[in-house]
Parts: sequence; C-alpha cells; structure tokens
Amino acid sequence: MNLREKILAYLYQNRDSTLEEIVEGLKEDKYEIDATLKYLEREGLVIKRSKGIIFKKTVYDLTASGLEEAKKIYESLQEKSRQLQELLTSGNVDPSQLPQEYIDVLPLLITLSLLDMMLLEDLMLFDTFGY
Repeated sequence: MNLREKILAYLYQNRDSTLEEIVEGLKEDKYEIDATLKYLEREGLVIKRSKGIIFKKTVYDLTASGLEEAKKIYESLQEKSRQLQELLTSGNVDPSQLPQEYIDVLPLLITLSLLDMMLLEDLMLFDTFGY
C-alpha cells in the first residue's frame, strides 16, 4: 500500500486532521506526507483549510471524490484485517513469518483500530514488529 492510499484511509476515519496528527498516526516521514497531501489536493481528493477562531490550525479533509476513493481503500483494509485475523487465529502461520503484504499495512491497521489488540498481544506481534 502506498502513502497516498494510507493518507486517504487515515482521513476516512480521522476527518479534519492536522499534518502532525497524520504524521503521528501513520508513523511516516513528515515531508513525504506533506508532499503527498499537496498532490492529493491537486487531484481534488483532499482539501486544506483553517479551523478555529482563536487558535487556528490547518486541517485536511476529504472532498466528495476523495471520500469515495477513501471508502474503497478503507473497505479493502477491513478485508485485509479480516484475512490477517483468520490467518493468525488458524495457527497455520508463525507470526514472525507473516507475508509482506500484511506486514506493510500492520501499523495502519493498528492505527485505524481494524485489528484486535488482544490478538496481537497474545501472539506477541508487538515484540516481532517493534511495538
């Protein structure tokens, strides 16, 4: 999953987020996220605006077309989470040997609360992936 998709999925669940909140949520490089947000603005998927009366902050939100695309990405993440949970609970795979496709989205699944934390703790994935 690329950074563009991660940002859209994050904003789908966390509307009106600041750059700092997105960086913290995705645990990715601030400058790469900033550049990707600018690209998403040019694409018409994200809008940047000021929020607040006294304490103004710049927030990012999805446009109607951004919401549509983000929903598809979010639904695919939900499916990937379901598959991962089935894989882990079946006992057919060692948690340290997860396929790369799951490892790449694991932090995002955790951030978006799409993965049961108790399952991760039970399988000691936190140790495996440095959480």
